[in-house]
Amino acid sequence: MKIIWTLLLLLSIAGELRAADWSETNIQYLQGSNYLRPNTDRYSQSLITVEHISGWAYGNNFFFFDIQSPDTQDKTVTYGEISPAFSLGKMDLVRIKDRFVKDILLQLNLEFPTGPARRANLSGVTIEWQNLWFDYLATQFLYRDVLGVEGTSQQLTIVWSKVFGPSNWPIRFNGFLDWAGAEGHMRENLQMQPSLLLDLAKKTNNKVPLRIGMEYNFWQNKYGIKGLNQSVPQFKAVWIF
Repeated sequence: MKIIWTLLLLLSIAGELRAADWSETNIQYLQGSNYLRPNTDRYSQSLITVEHISGWAYGNNFFFFDIQSPDTQDKTVTYGEISPAFSLGKMDLVRIKDRFVKDILLQLNLEFPTGPARRANLSGVTIEWQNLWFDYLATQFLYRDVLGVEGTSQQLTIVWSKVFGPSNWPIRFNGFLDWAGAEGHMRENLQMQPSLLLDLAKKTNNKVPLRIGMEYNFWQNKYGIKGLNQSVPQFKAVWIF
């Protein structure tokens, strides 16, 4: 199963490099306080994130990589995800005529952290929605396998994006919600990160492709540890390439 998963992942990346229809890459800076790790006091930290999303002939690709630098003696840790998806609509495997369903995709996801978090492989289905107020709305139903932990579980992910406000000063309401079931000794956990960002690109004719604002990080039973509940407002700045 792991070999098949790896081959599909490499196929997706190779196809995207050859036939990308569109892409966006950005670098993010986040700063906040009251973060939590097991057996440590609350701390402040800075985060640098590189993020990329693109669409290609058979689906889309998304990946990001975090560098988390705490203001303590704890080591800097990293976290990354690679998430290719194969569109049944683009591949003409299904013809969707529903008013609200835009597309159905076969979803893969690889999580590769350092520190307290654990590596995980996920696979399942993504449903992209339309005509529901959001500019982008997707729901993922995933099978989750945390490496080194007995058993498997499920994960529900919701991703959204909405632009509103004046045309020259648009505001972006983006975010995601992850719910992961219990697995082995790990408790079920809920993570949510909504953000409100002011987009400076249009006002400056893309001379300053910058988005600034706030993001809220909520994580109940962080890392699957019962009672480790994190609630952190973060300053966020995003530079688009």
